Amino acid sequence: MDTSTKSVWQISTFNSFVKMFIVGINFFWAIYYNSIGFTGTQIGIIVAVSSLMGFVTTLPSGFMNDKIKSRDLISIALLLLAGWFVGISLIPTFPAVIFFTILGGIGSNLYASSSDSLFYKSTEKENLSKKIAIYQSLNYIMIALGIILSGVILNFNIPFQELIFAVGILFVIFAVIARILPKSITTDFKLVKYESDILQPKVLFFLFIVFLFSIHYGAENTTYGLFLQKNLGLNSQMSGLYMGLSILSMGATAIIFSRMIKRIKVKFLLFIGLILSGIGHILMTVQDPVLSFIFRALHETGDAAFFVFLAYGITSIFDLKRMGGNTGIVAFVSIIGSTISSFIFGVIGEKYGYNVPLVGTGVVLLTGLLIALIFNRLIIK
Repeated sequence: MDTSTKSVWQISTFNSFVKMFIVGINFFWAIYYNSIGFTGTQIGIIVAVSSLMGFVTTLPSGFMNDKIKSRDLISIALLLLAGWFVGISLIPTFPAVIFFTILGGIGSNLYASSSDSLFYKSTEKENLSKKIAIYQSLNYIMIALGIILSGVILNFNIPFQELIFAVGILFVIFAVIARILPKSITTDFKLVKYESDILQPKVLFFLFIVFLFSIHYGAENTTYGLFLQKNLGLNSQMSGLYMGLSILSMGATAIIFSRMIKRIKVKFLLFIGLILSGIGHILMTVQDPVLSFIFRALHETGDAAFFVFLAYGITSIFDLKRMGGNTGIVAFVSIIGSTISSFIFGVIGEKYGYNVPLVGTGVVLLTGLLIALIFNRLIIK
């Protein structure tokens, strides 16, 4: 096994465990906030504030990853995440939750930028599809297990506050373990170079597609868990199984889609991703839990195709030395879409039903497919 592949395995394994705990909890935040009396508007504000921190941290953290070793930033991010979880576990009032959510929003965006930057900077062109498959599949498999595990734990009537306190302590341990991650290359910061990277028609269109796709994140963050609870009548354990098993399908399909890169144009992964993701998001709102789950798995399969397209696109169009700043720009665009969506769909879900945001953002995804087909010449080869 070459050095680059070993580094990818090390980074992917570490990242998948961290993501397991972050996402395993994230899907239950809205349900928890609802259970302690927060309104749909308050939940929307909390989610939007978390996303809003991306406006403050994502671009700077991306650029910082080109000046400071990513593993150092990962340790800092994990300590901020620990403060988020432990803080809310001890003081679950709305003002305190907003404060600790700001802390966690900074930490989660810094972690996302730094972990992705470390992966891309450690990935050489040789065996690229294999390395993307490792990173993506491990990520989804562990996220799925995290959601399932959280649902099972909560179903045993273990207080949510105790769960997030324990996870917060784990983040402190992970912050120490991060010291063994590979070192990343650094470079001089020159903004003009990033501008020349971004201000190209194909790159700008790439970012526009990322923005459209990210709009469905806000709907999921504010209403997904509540849809399962209120519309489908699922308890915490069943919600965890529903969400976890559907995401588990991403682990397998990410490998399949990564291997397809060698045989088809990468733009076809974008088309597949948008159509499956959009249709799945709309049809998962059926009232039958089994059918809903099948269509949710279809949506996750579409997401897997899109994320493989995204990873391949980033490695193809950006210079390795400026990968941190440029991935930060991609993440920043995604956060814009997610934040706008959170403000809108937290209120809409409470007022008109938790299925409405899912249908609406499914339509946005299909609209993105139509735009991509019309302007397919602008899509990376």
